[in-house]
Amino acid sequence: MLKSTPPQQTPKGNANKYRRFREAWTRIKKAKDDEYYFEAVTLEESIICDRLISYLVSRGVTCADNKYLSFENLICEWERVTGGIPISEGNISNLQESVCEWKQLRNKVVHGMVKSCPDTELDDIQSFMEEARRAAEEGEKLARAVDNWQKKVKK
Repeated sequence: MLKSTPPQQTPKGNANKYRRFREAWTRIKKAKDDEYYFEAVTLEESIICDRLISYLVSRGVTCADNKYLSFENLICEWERVTGGIPISEGNISNLQESVCEWKQLRNKVVHGMVKSCPDTELDDIQSFMEEARRAAEEGEKLARAVDNWQKKVKK
């Protein structure tokens, strides 16, 4: 069972956001250590989406009408606003493309444990869980890369 950090006085503004991020990273590490890869993947997506929303809002794109809040729409809008120019961050040469590819892996993992069409051959559970582990590992790298990039362009 994952435990959250002890309750503290509720901070305002960026301090509250910081604590939420710290909690998310703590939970990602714990989830991966305990092989709860779906929780890690979900939190990684949340971090990526948050950083993309922050970037897009800083560029004048509004999300008030929820138009850009789906992961797919955020990625498309991010690519549009950056003019399709690949973003290099760390050892990732095209951050937008890497996030888009990871989204496909994330979808396969999050929806693929049980969901399938009748008479469809499914991978064995061990192979599926290995793919979930890979999604959690790759998602963590991408969430950190998007977070680092967003901090750089914010300055």
